Amino acid sequence: MAKFQKKDGDIVSLTNEGVEKIKQHGNNYDQASKPIAPEERDWSAWNLSSLWIGIIVSIATYQIASGLIVSGMAWYQALFTIVLGHTLVMIPAIMLGHFGTKFGMSFPMLAKMMFGIKGSIIPALVRAIVGIFWFGIQTWIGGQAVNIIIGLVVPPWKSLGFAGMFISFLIFWALNVFITQSGAKGVKILETYSAPALITLSVIVVVWALSVADWSFNTLFTQPAVSGGRGNFMLLFFPALSAMIAFDGGPALSMADFTRHTKSQKSQVLGQIIIAPIMAAYIAFVGICGTSASSIAFGEAIWEPAILVSKFENPLIVLIFSLFIIAAVLTTNVAGNLVPPSIAFSTLFPKKFSYNKAVIFSAGLGLLTMPWYTMSNPESFINVFLGGLGTLLGPITGLFIASYWFELKQRASIVDLYRDDGGQYYYEKGWNKEMTIVFAIFTVLIVAGAVFPPLKFMFDNSYVLGGGLTGITYYIVVRTKRKLNESATDID
Repeated sequence: MAKFQKKDGDIVSLTNEGVEKIKQHGNNYDQASKPIAPEERDWSAWNLSSLWIGIIVSIATYQIASGLIVSGMAWYQALFTIVLGHTLVMIPAIMLGHFGTKFGMSFPMLAKMMFGIKGSIIPALVRAIVGIFWFGIQTWIGGQAVNIIIGLVVPPWKSLGFAGMFISFLIFWALNVFITQSGAKGVKILETYSAPALITLSVIVVVWALSVADWSFNTLFTQPAVSGGRGNFMLLFFPALSAMIAFDGGPALSMADFTRHTKSQKSQVLGQIIIAPIMAAYIAFVGICGTSASSIAFGEAIWEPAILVSKFENPLIVLIFSLFIIAAVLTTNVAGNLVPPSIAFSTLFPKKFSYNKAVIFSAGLGLLTMPWYTMSNPESFINVFLGGLGTLLGPITGLFIASYWFELKQRASIVDLYRDDGGQYYYEKGWNKEMTIVFAIFTVLIVAGAVFPPLKFMFDNSYVLGGGLTGITYYIVVRTKRKLNESATDID
């Protein structure tokens, strides 16, 4: 193996001999899937931090803070839940991001390493489905803001109703596609330069909230709308915490797509663990301020920013808030929702999809998700949608961590990873059967919890329980199988 790959510090890369060895076999080595060489990497800890700022400083995070309050939590309970969830999700983000930095390869290659060449379609499609659904939701939110701005500039536009909203949705959809097709460089530029603007614009929300509350945080945080007491906190807490972790579970699972551009493991660790909890606390705080202020200014706690914006009469405020929504959604949507499925499809089906075609295909599927149903109320968004994501993301994440860190011990044969005709990651006819069976069993159990009361606790804690139980079970299975094989060898 030393002939085909070399190690430089904490990075392992292909040698020329390794490339030639890959070409001797059936393979999926091409321009889109090949490892990024150390000298070609240009992402620092700050670039990765900017990525998370773009993902977390989002309208969805704002809405979760507002939604938890509307559901019955006090503002400080909602803040604690959100920060804890976003902090805990950094654990799998860093552990799985390690693969990208070490080997310069993307999430679909990690999926192949875990499930086998044929089995890799399972985690790749899970991540793609999650991204596509999120893309549809975020694009609808961004389209609402575009619709407001167009209506501000061209008043007759408002009379178009849903037709105008759908056209705005398509305009924002096209903008997302354009930026995503520019690849990693476009994402890097978007995240780096938009992050300061997002923070500045969100400050405006806080300033407006304070102005409504007579410049008193005490007045703002003692409003009945954000004081809680409308439900048992512990009954709300655990499902909400699992939903918070699942919220960023998609980007965490596919973090290798981005850490493959980082220069060192130190950069990828610091770039994630430092900034994410801080930004989660910040944008949740903004959401709390906006919700409380809306109850003062308009007599009701409004959890959807676009609806809040529509309440204002001052055109300047409408414009500023709408731009905030567009910027916040755009940075989250491109990096967290459209890039991962595009990479997945272009890597899994390279003969059918170039990266740019995969972007259009993924975005096209996003048009079919009908996000207006998901965003109808906080309950459907937080518990049903995010809880549903956890049923898929939790088990996959637990399996990946157990295999990469404890079974394979962060080692990989890059040549075998690119082979389509055999090698150690071909497993049994292209499937890691143990992993596939464990994933199927626990996913079915968690989904059953949505309709079968005795298992409801599993659905309510789908990400945490799914990840923990599948990871532990899989490790026990492979350890037992290894010992049985060793015993059989000794007998022979």
